[in-house]
Amino acid sequence: MRSMKGERGAISMGLVVGIFLVLFAAYEAKQFGPLLLRQFQFQDAAIEASKFSATKDANAVANELAHKAAELQLPITREMIKVTKQATHVRVQVAYELSADWLPGKPYKWTVNVDEQS
Repeated sequence: MRSMKGERGAISMGLVVGIFLVLFAAYEAKQFGPLLLRQFQFQDAAIEASKFSATKDANAVANELAHKAAELQLPITREMIKVTKQATHVRVQVAYELSADWLPGKPYKWTVNVDEQS
């Protein structure tokens, strides 16, 4: 006699759990993926600003980063950006908070600290 477990058309519990996990992973990727990508793009812009701003003053660098943050739709204001320029190096410091829905209706917040120095 054949077992009922292997019959065609039967849905196993493992399949249901697997489909649920794939759907949950897709939802999380949709929520966090674009936000994390914009976060990394801003961090890359801060690295470039600290390395290649030897001829610019601190206000110009901060304004450039504020413009980049607005372009990336990040919650960063001009006042959050601190640029320290000395004779030998430039330091860019930014601290801001990001938020995304971890579960529907359950926001997850984290603080991002960007501290780059050339």
